[in-house]
Amino acid sequence: MISLSKISNKAIFICIFILIFIKIIFYVLIKNDYISFGLGGGSDANYYHGYALGYNDVAVNFWPVILRFFNDLGFYSRDGISYLFLFINLFIIPFLVAKLSGLNFQNSQKYYLYSVLLCLIYPTLFFYTFDIYRDVFMVLSFLVGCLIVKKCLSRSNFISFSYFYILAILMGLFLMALRPYLGYAFLLALVLWKIKLTKKRIFLFAVLYFFALFIANYIGILERLTEYRSGFEEGQNGSTLGLNFSNPVMFIPNFILSTLGQLFGLYITNPLAMILLLIETFPFFIMLKYVIKNIKMADSFIRFLLIFFVIYGSVWLIGNDNLGTAVRLRMYNYFAIYISFFYILNLKRQQGIK
Repeated sequence: MISLSKISNKAIFICIFILIFIKIIFYVLIKNDYISFGLGGGSDANYYHGYALGYNDVAVNFWPVILRFFNDLGFYSRDGISYLFLFINLFIIPFLVAKLSGLNFQNSQKYYLYSVLLCLIYPTLFFYTFDIYRDVFMVLSFLVGCLIVKKCLSRSNFISFSYFYILAILMGLFLMALRPYLGYAFLLALVLWKIKLTKKRIFLFAVLYFFALFIANYIGILERLTEYRSGFEEGQNGSTLGLNFSNPVMFIPNFILSTLGQLFGLYITNPLAMILLLIETFPFFIMLKYVIKNIKMADSFIRFLLIFFVIYGSVWLIGNDNLGTAVRLRMYNYFAIYISFFYILNLKRQQGIK
């Protein structure tokens, strides 16, 4: 943190400009087949495209329904949506994250620029701008939902609070249509945001949390998730961690290993996994430590983000056993911590706390 603070704002701004330029050049080269890069997930995009054009009639989520709606209006273009995703990745999401973090370009310029730079560096989200994958749209929808929640929780007037709370519920339902457990986690966090968090309480909640997971698995509440996970061993994608969640005694140890391997990226299988560990996970880990260390600074909005972080992560860390899928699923966890980190950092600056 000390060395980073010595870098001038001009240097950070130049890095942002260069990174945007490199991404655009890289994007154009890939889209025009001058270079190739194995991104995976092509079957998803092909399915979405087929549904949009009316070749398929079974919608697995709400995203292909949206695409068909635009196709019926005559506004659908596979490449056009891909270019729109690039624009969202470069110019909407980074500045939306900065806004959610409470950063202002005039008053907290260095933090603002670092926040934007961090989002631009994030490789996984950029990889899914090359076609009509739902990931970029879902991240955008999640961040817009968080913005609504932030406005809601900052309102003292009951009518204004209720208005934004209803909007937040509607956004949660929309997220549920895109990915059910993403929406469920968003809505549950919207209910549980009043839970006070301290270092002592975090330790107590962690003990209760693992105990609750153990009981829930033992009595069969998590059976659908564990069965879904076992399907990775039989499916074409394959299991990468190979953890057996059918044994209730080993459930908690396996859950911890799944968290270390998928959320923290410590299961290194290839050079790309190492790159993602350094670029994505290392900043996330440092920021997570900072947020926990300064948990007393967490207000209602940060509590919402942290509760969402736990609930959402719990579901996919139990149900998913593929590291390629994990880097897509964990984006919402990472962005929740990014926002919390810069939010607390800026709050301490405003209060003159080091």
